[in-house]
Amino acid sequence: MKLTVLGTSASYPGPSQACSGFLIEHMKTTLLIDCGTGVLSNLQKYVGLLDVSDIVITHMHADHFFDLIPYRYALKYGIDNPQGLRPKLHLPPKGIKEINQVVGPFSESDDFLGDVFEVSEYSPDRKLRLGDLILAFAAVAHYVPAYAVSVSGIGGKIAYSSDSGPCPGLFHIAKDADIFICGVGRSLEPDSDSLWGHLRPTEAGELAKEVNVKRLLLTHLWPSSNRATILDESSAKFGGFTELAEECRTYQLADCLGAGEIR
Repeated sequence: MKLTVLGTSASYPGPSQACSGFLIEHMKTTLLIDCGTGVLSNLQKYVGLLDVSDIVITHMHADHFFDLIPYRYALKYGIDNPQGLRPKLHLPPKGIKEINQVVGPFSESDDFLGDVFEVSEYSPDRKLRLGDLILAFAAVAHYVPAYAVSVSGIGGKIAYSSDSGPCPGLFHIAKDADIFICGVGRSLEPDSDSLWGHLRPTEAGELAKEVNVKRLLLTHLWPSSNRATILDESSAKFGGFTELAEECRTYQLADCLGAGEIR
């Protein structure tokens, strides 16, 4: 199983930095998890837009799904598709209604996304099989309904917190993960209200230690944040291999205890 980081920024893309997006490739399955602003550009460095078999959106905040809109235009008008390929788009509960509200003012179709994607909503209470991958979900603490997800395949497990404050769902999703992609909040102030719905760096490190992950990958980083401090605070609590997620860095799960960068 191979993981490529496509976007790490919180809320808005920074210089050379897209919002949330992660590509997982395993045998015949090419899975994109989240598709925030800027992700579509980075995605095309690795795979064609019609080569993506599945897209999973963890929650309906713009920095996690907005690039679905240009993705749709690319598939409908910009790319030859003689085989009629349609990536499967898996939205959270009520996601279809919510994205239709977003695109309603400019949509030229009654089925904006369904024109080019196979659109469905996943059930967070049930596992989702995508080829040889098994996805499990857990509701997490955020401003809107949001779901952490684990992806398990032959030889390993990748867990992704999405955006979440401390909650039991994160424990179950991240437990024993080879790589835990964990979002952190903007502020380091201990009493900051702005952290609601996000983890402090120290909380991310504590969680990673408690659930026995092999590698902690910190994401959802504001362009203005002090990255060195975030890394130091999280690493001190975890005590294991901790790093900041970087765009266009690829990991093989077999290398998750080592340097991990293969291109």
